Amino acid sequence: MDHESNTTEEPVEFADFNAKLLVLDVLCYDLDVLDPYDPETADETEEDLDVDGQDDRAREYYDDLELLPSHLSLVTELSVDTELEVLQDVHPGWEGSDDRFDPQNWDDVLDLPALRTVYAAAPLPAHVAEALGAKGVEFRSA
Repeated sequence: MDHESNTTEEPVEFADFNAKLLVLDVLCYDLDVLDPYDPETADETEEDLDVDGQDDRAREYYDDLELLPSHLSLVTELSVDTELEVLQDVHPGWEGSDDRFDPQNWDDVLDLPALRTVYAAAPLPAHVAEALGAKGVEFRSA
């Protein structure tokens, strides 16, 4: 996982960290392409949990994790759900009772080249569902 290569690919910068987390959940936990955050190797202290319970080291790890176009081309399905493992990494014990991990900018998700299906636990914003449909992406809501 997360092997160095001799690629000339430039990392893709995400406009919205929460959208990046949706993609990272697939790449780290579903496809095992990238290494997920491991608190056992992070040398954490209680000070690394901010006031709201967010693990700042996990957030920094995922923020710094580079996504290449070849990584993004592997993402064919995406889940928008409060129970994603990557969200629990960033905010241990978060129950999804607020919108703190809802993407505000969906452009990077809409630009995923191989995306075919989006599963969502709750309705997506109308403009996002419409844009996904226009791209031929199947949208399934709970």
